[in-house]
Amino acid sequence: MSKLYFLKGAFPNEYFQQTADYIANVQEPDGSIPWFEGGYTDPWDHVESAMGLSICGKHREAEKAYNWLKETQRDNGGWWNAYKDGKVEDKTRTESNFVAYVATGVWHHFLITKNFSFLYRLWPVVDAAIEFVLSLQTEHGEISWAVDEEQGIREDALVTGCCSIYKSLECAINLAVIMNRKRPHWIEARNRLGHTLRNHPERFDRTW
Repeated sequence: MSKLYFLKGAFPNEYFQQTADYIANVQEPDGSIPWFEGGYTDPWDHVESAMGLSICGKHREAEKAYNWLKETQRDNGGWWNAYKDGKVEDKTRTESNFVAYVATGVWHHFLITKNFSFLYRLWPVVDAAIEFVLSLQTEHGEISWAVDEEQGIREDALVTGCCSIYKSLECAINLAVIMNRKRPHWIEARNRLGHTLRNHPERFDRTW
């Protein structure tokens, strides 16, 4: 698809409406969005799908998806790896980039809708999620990729996951500014992560 299509103002509904309709049709009554009908839901792809709904004007469905995250968030601020049929499908681990991504989705939806009520409702979710993620940051700046229920913190970091977290931290910081919440340690953590991503590739994918 050419860039001219976007410049003429046809983005997004005409081109992506069928995709948005598909996402809305597979969304479960509780708000979760599985990979496909009858499949399981993971937090990262769930947020990505909610962002697609927001883009195409399905704001009610998108907010239902974020409300599902609010209702299923664990006490530690994270989510399990996978859910299905209203139950936890995979309790083996919690992945850091999955958890951080809620900040990207909430910021994205707020930019589109300017819905402050939504923002006030989801801010505690983002706040707790980011604190969980930053608890996995090492002294070297990278963020461990997961907490395993049997092995504890997985002592490795994924460059892909940390790049995603780096963007999510930017979105979380933007949300904190809008909410007038001071989170200087988020800024410091993002700077440390960015430095490590740029200058210390040896800190990533060490055991894969």
